[in-house]
Amino acid sequence: ATDLHPADINGKADPYIAIKLGKTDIKDKENYISKQLNPVFGKSFDIEATFPMESMLTVAVYDWDLVGTDDLIGETKIDLENRFYSKHRATCGVSQTYSIHGYNTWRDPMKPSQILSKLCKEGKVDGPHFGPGGRVKVANRVFTGPTEIEDENGVEKDPRRGRTLSHPTSGTAGAAPVGRGGHRVGKGTGGTRGADRASPAPQGRLEMWVDMFPMDMPAPGPAIDISPRKPKKYELRVIVWNTDEVILEDDDYFTGEKSSDIFVRGWLKGQQEDKQDTDVHYHSLTGEGNFNWRYIFPFDYLMAEEKIVISKKESMFSWDETEYKIPARLTLQVWDADHFSADDFLGTWKGPG
Repeated sequence: ATDLHPADINGKADPYIAIKLGKTDIKDKENYISKQLNPVFGKSFDIEATFPMESMLTVAVYDWDLVGTDDLIGETKIDLENRFYSKHRATCGVSQTYSIHGYNTWRDPMKPSQILSKLCKEGKVDGPHFGPGGRVKVANRVFTGPTEIEDENGVEKDPRRGRTLSHPTSGTAGAAPVGRGGHRVGKGTGGTRGADRASPAPQGRLEMWVDMFPMDMPAPGPAIDISPRKPKKYELRVIVWNTDEVILEDDDYFTGEKSSDIFVRGWLKGQQEDKQDTDVHYHSLTGEGNFNWRYIFPFDYLMAEEKIVISKKESMFSWDETEYKIPARLTLQVWDADHFSADDFLGTWKGPG
């Protein structure tokens, strides 16, 4: 969901999904997402329904509350019967490639050739007539497409000669053309829908799709896992060897010489409370400091988004942790240590991501 309307006094919400179809009422309350207006739910739900009694699907977003009843943020309604019996075959999203492996596996129980044959029969159109080289003739038009087929390892094969073709950047496995150049089929089963309450003002948007499979047809394959990516644990090691040309902040009371008691402080962005300090190089007269000190910063990193993932409570009164995604940035600072007053800040360096 994106741009949800705030439901709490802190300007955030704790959203979760609720689905209703006929007598089926699902509330995914235990999987609410704390303090988020743009949550990634990554959930899939399977429901059995009978037309025409159960045809209006309601997808709602609620705000979880620790005390009292949960608040409705917004909802959207989908007329499944109207969609199922439309001439656009909006029962299952049809991709541009027929994939039998990988994340984009063909979901429809009917193969592309079967879908095309059924459409031609219903529309009383001559065809389809399949020829060599990926040629397909429908009525008086001929469609062609690439004939390469990839195996489960992403290696292309030429079906005419059985030769293996090298492919430096393998794409979707098992890819073959599907009605390329013809009409788009089955569009409209996915997309973005507004989440509205009783008022016409939008309360946010849902990115979702709906697939419908008749019970008397072969069962579709297992649902694709769309759960959010999990960050991987990493450990950053930073070696502070020397400093040079550091500002001399202190004045010797008797000799008037300039000096500094140098130490280096470091932390990762968003983890300032876990900052680390080197030991102190006392009474440096030249701005040089010798340390040979190692920091170790553990962190959770989401490679796809190039972000560090941090989960922590916003305050001591927070019920649960809030997840933050921030750029990976290292900060190093040079300080002058003082015994009887606050340490003096001398300089900083902020590394790239």
